[in-house]
Amino acid sequence: MIYLEIPRGDGNIDISIPETAHRWALLNRGTGGALIPFDPDEYYRRQIALKELGREGQERLRRSRVAVVGLGGLGSPAAIYLALAGIGHLRLIDQDTVELHNLHRQILYTIDDLRYPKAEVAARRIKRMNPDVVAEPIPENLGRENVDRILEGVDCVVDGLDNMRTRYIVNEACVRKGIPYVYAAVIGFEGCLSVFRPPRTPCLACVFPNLDDRALPSCETRGILGATAGIVGAMEAMEAIKVLAGIDSIEGSLLICDFIDMYISKVEISRDPRCPICGEGGRGRAVGEPEGLIWLCGRNTVNVNPKEPLGLSVEEMHERLRGRLRVLLKSPFALVLERDGVEISLFKGGRMLIKNVKGEDDALGIYEEIMGYLRGGP
Repeated sequence: MIYLEIPRGDGNIDISIPETAHRWALLNRGTGGALIPFDPDEYYRRQIALKELGREGQERLRRSRVAVVGLGGLGSPAAIYLALAGIGHLRLIDQDTVELHNLHRQILYTIDDLRYPKAEVAARRIKRMNPDVVAEPIPENLGRENVDRILEGVDCVVDGLDNMRTRYIVNEACVRKGIPYVYAAVIGFEGCLSVFRPPRTPCLACVFPNLDDRALPSCETRGILGATAGIVGAMEAMEAIKVLAGIDSIEGSLLICDFIDMYISKVEISRDPRCPICGEGGRGRAVGEPEGLIWLCGRNTVNVNPKEPLGLSVEEMHERLRGRLRVLLKSPFALVLERDGVEISLFKGGRMLIKNVKGEDDALGIYEEIMGYLRGGP
């Protein structure tokens, strides 16, 4: 039995996350708490009452593993509603850290979470929302070289991304592995949504072939209302739940949403038999080499992947760097450093996010300098 200690009064709350009977318990160590049992039947009672779901459907959700790729404006509400619905295992994937301009729409985070890895914060918050769910944080940059490993064993992928480059990589992997892919995109007051599940449906590349992110509006240039992402992210969770529970989804259709006029149209979509990903003879592209340097959408921020993983713990990296650079934050997953106004988030394995940098040469120079300190030892 899982017990939740419910606080009385306004004391500070500390979180501990032990595993009991394959579920995560949450404990509040504040004073004056009252211990009550966590009862899954009671937690999901109003959901189990749905004739379309029932106990059988709820058990399907409990046995399911879902990857949420991107934990921003779309991924935040999607992950929250999937957790509250009782998805047994959530794999939470995001390469980024929490920034101030995220907070108006990325509802997993608060001001207290600034600079922390999004995957780490998201897992902690979801475990507090529903101790019946396993939340697995993956603070990695997803690319062709690691996508198969990261998505291994999941039953559904939910799209929380902000760029087509990574969406195409996810789509290709889902086609290779036969994983349903709940796709969505938002900008301004508009959004779209579909469920791709070849060969029953087209794939992303059939419907949106060869789109170049450089030619598309971004949240930086067009803007985004938080409620737009919230509505469409909740719709993604709905479609993933339906797919996993065996309820008819919107697969084979594309929803196009205009929230200025509150108009939603549903368009039938079909496979392209010549599609290089899911068409005749197509099984997704081959796994590629790691991409070394990737600029993030709309910002002076670059991700640098190491050629080989660095075999140092965060604590060991901290010991080697703390006398050389200003340490802004240390978490179980990352160090955040500052050098001459440039902010560097250094993750396990040696991946770096370098922020407030103007050019590729500057970014690579900072990366090599820090890697030199790390390779050189204390």
